[in-house]
Amino acid sequence: MSNQAHHTASQLFEQLDHLASPVFVLEPDQDDVPRYVAFNAHARAIAARPLEDYLGRTAEDIYDGAYGRTAFARHCEVLRTGKPMTYEIELPINGTTRAIRTTLVPNVTPEGVRRLFGTSVDLTAARESREAKVSLDTMATEMEQFVAMAAHDLRAPMRNMGLIAELLRDGFIDKGDGKLELIEMIEDIANKSMELISDVLSHAHAVDAVSAETTFNFAALCRDICDVLDPQENHRFTYTAVEIHADRTAYQIGLRNLIDNAIKYGNREHLKIDITVQRSENQMLDILLSDNGEGFSESALKFLNGGAFRVESGYGLLGVRRMVQARGGTMSAGNASVGTGAIVRLSLPGAWVSATNSLGDPLEGWMQNTPQPSPKIA
Repeated sequence: MSNQAHHTASQLFEQLDHLASPVFVLEPDQDDVPRYVAFNAHARAIAARPLEDYLGRTAEDIYDGAYGRTAFARHCEVLRTGKPMTYEIELPINGTTRAIRTTLVPNVTPEGVRRLFGTSVDLTAARESREAKVSLDTMATEMEQFVAMAAHDLRAPMRNMGLIAELLRDGFIDKGDGKLELIEMIEDIANKSMELISDVLSHAHAVDAVSAETTFNFAALCRDICDVLDPQENHRFTYTAVEIHADRTAYQIGLRNLIDNAIKYGNREHLKIDITVQRSENQMLDILLSDNGEGFSESALKFLNGGAFRVESGYGLLGVRRMVQARGGTMSAGNASVGTGAIVRLSLPGAWVSATNSLGDPLEGWMQNTPQPSPKIA
């Protein structure tokens, strides 16, 4: 190359520093070995290496082992064929291994290939995102299968529990010491648990299931769940008395997990738990559960407000979040601004039908969002 041509090429390569994408240029030497003659400022900033580390060297000289051999082989192939190529390789860049997609275009003249112009895109974040999604989907599928098997296995002991209660009742002489009430409690818990388990089993794949909407009594659903989770009536519940039209099973799964978590982690012998349903926008209903327990930890709040899943977050809440999101809803959480306590909001598709009392009878003039006290008060 003449001095004039070399000067012109140097000016051209300097212009590449104004591009906001990684760009490099290779030229074949007298032995047709492709060597770097330009490596623009954007590429050098990413690699955190000076230009001197590249000029006059091959990919094998710059990158260790198989990394350099692979990149060098691609350079030689484009030089030999004279055809553009897009390829993906991994390269050690600035202390980490990055997934790189490079497009290499030859500058072909009558004398042959004069230069190879390369542009690169970092695919690492996109690849990690895909891998994380596959991992989460796999874990979610496994959890759904586990839920289905667990629900199936739980039906037998719950059925046996009901049969035992019937056997105890048969010929039992009530002496007024409360034992008959205990037998009735066991039987009631067994029956309601069977209903809940059957619903969960039939919708074990709640995320993929087609929404089956029906009109149901929200207060009655809450009451049944609370009876199962708090059979000894240690806690005080209130809930909005209203008929709504929605996917009952989705509401049941969400409510059961939230109420169960409130009881488990409230860390109080007697909790006050309020469950309300409110009209929202775009044919959605907001379910708010608040308690006077200890509130959420910082990690729990991050997860409930859209953060990454962690084992301590709980598989139940992960399933609830996926189910809500699959139905176009949202889930958020916070701690009480005054005193102690946790607040969780679920937004799910649904329609407010009419206000009722706890037995499902219409109430004239019932105001939206007024909670109906539960008959259970510890």
